[in-house]
Parts: sequence; C-alpha cells; structure tokens
Amino acid sequence: PTSIFLIGFGVVIPFVALEPLYLINVLDIRNKGLRMMIVGLFVQTSLRILQAMYGFTPIPRTASLKNFMIYFSCLFDISFDGQMPVRAKSQYIRKQLAKLVRDYFLLSIIISFLSKRDYIVFETEFESHSLEHGLKDLLSWRHMANNFLIAYCLSTGLSQSTLGVSLIYNLVYGFETDEVVLNPMLKSSSPSDFWGRRWNNSVHKGLKNGCYKPARSYFKSRLTGVIAAFLASGLIHEYVNFGIFFDEPDVRFRWKQLLFFAWNGMLIAMEYTFRRLPIFHWLSRRLSPHVVTFLVISSALPVAHLFVGDYLIGGYFKDIEMAEFIISCDKL
Repeated sequence: PTSIFLIGFGVVIPFVALEPLYLINVLDIRNKGLRMMIVGLFVQTSLRILQAMYGFTPIPRTASLKNFMIYFSCLFDISFDGQMPVRAKSQYIRKQLAKLVRDYFLLSIIISFLSKRDYIVFETEFESHSLEHGLKDLLSWRHMANNFLIAYCLSTGLSQSTLGVSLIYNLVYGFETDEVVLNPMLKSSSPSDFWGRRWNNSVHKGLKNGCYKPARSYFKSRLTGVIAAFLASGLIHEYVNFGIFFDEPDVRFRWKQLLFFAWNGMLIAMEYTFRRLPIFHWLSRRLSPHVVTFLVISSALPVAHLFVGDYLIGGYFKDIEMAEFIISCDKL
C-alpha cells in the first residue's frame, strides 16, 4: 500500500537517519571510530526497513515473530539452518575469539607501520583526498600503493570491529552470526566477489534485499538492480562520512563516495556483460589466484582515494590508534 512507503520514506527512515547524528551531538562523541559504529546502526536499520517495506526480508527470518525480532534487532546477520537460528557453541565462540585476536595483532602491526609515516608511505604529487588527479597520477604505482595500504588497514579494522561486536551478539543472543569481512584485499576473484562476498557482507545483503531486488523486480532488469544498489551504497557512504566528519573543517563533501561506488558499479556491470567471453575463461584457468586478485584490486585502486581520502585527512586512523597496541620503533 502507498501508506507504507509514505510512512517509511517520510517518517521512519528520516527519524532513523537523524537519531545517530543527534546522539553524537548530544553526547559530544568525538572519537571517529565510535562515530562510525553509531552511524552504522542507521545503515543496517534503514536497509532492514527497506527489506520489510518491499517484501524482500529473507524467508527464514519471517518464519516466526521470534525469528523476525531476532533478525531485526541484531546489527549483523544471524546464521540460520533452515527455519531456525544456529546456536553458538563454545567451539564457535573460541574460533571467533581467535579471529579477533588475529585481527587485533595484524591491525596493530599495520597501524604501527603506517602511523610513523602519517599513513602516506609513498610521496605523490597530489594529496590523497584531492580531486585534481590526472590520468597519469591515477595510474601511478605510488598512488595505487598508498590506496592499497589504507584500504587494507580499513578492511582489517572493519573485520576486527565487526568480529568484536558480533561476539557480543553471540553471547547475548546465543546464536551464530555470519562473518562480515572475508579478506577482500587478498582473496577476491572478481569485482562482484569483492563487493558481494568479501568486503562487507552484512551491508551487501541489506543492499541486495533492500535495493537490488526491488529495483530488479520493478524494472525487470539485472543491470538496473546493480545500478540501484551501488547508487544507494554511494549515498549511504556519503551519510556515513558526514556522520563521522561533519565537524572536520578539512573534510569537504564533494560526492566522492558516490563517484567511487558509481565506478565500481560500472565494473560489475562490465563483468556481467563480458565474463562469458573466451578470453576471461582462459585467463581464469591460466592465472594464479594471487594474480587474479591483483588485477581485480587494481581495477579500483586508481580511484580508491575517493573512498579513503577523507579517513586520512579527517583523522579517523589517529582516533582508532587508541584502541590498538602500537609498536614504537624507529626502524619500522
């Protein structure tokens, strides 16, 4: 019914969007890592609302009121076996703790190395957050290497934080949760694998059920669904950046996130269009997985500064250093 969309888009989603910004302001939260967690609540909640409005909430989650309440109240995806959520046994908890410790030490090493260099290892002509790069600058190996290191740091931090919060849900709810980040920077086999199965599975599933499926169903076009999902992703990340950096005078909002996700949406559209060509089948059989991952990541690295630049200039990594074990060594 029309009233559902009027209430959803006119009242509920705007309220959910404003609530995190209000909390950050009222509680005077300045740490940008904490700000990201708070605005992340809006992202997940709004996508769950869209799923419910359009009727694409995953079926096991709607099998009972209990399942729906568990699913909707959990920031991450509860694992289901058929119609029932999977119980989190002690072996699962120990495994998740081991992954959390792994990410903690890995991120500590990465930050210890990068913080000594103000997170810019290789000198380039333009600053990381700039929009003045020419084609030669975008394809510079120094520029791409800087983008890779920052993206890898951001990916590892996302993995660490989501594992930590997931453990709280595992212990409180007593159920397993799906892992959110699966080593996208080192194991992706295609652009769709990177964004659809590795970078942030929780947001991906929300975008798939809340944006992609409704657009594909309405327009009868897979490509239109992809465009809708990446457009929504770009707008969501613009909101996230605003929530984190709204009081940072050095951060200018110039729709960089939207541009970045438009580029990646185009890459996936090209993948869907050309992946059946014989040359790609030949390459997938001949090249090692590491080379394939390198090529996949390289397709986005030239413009990755649009995604990570504000995190550098806005001091995000400096703030999360407080939660990590920093190795102080002049030889690093």
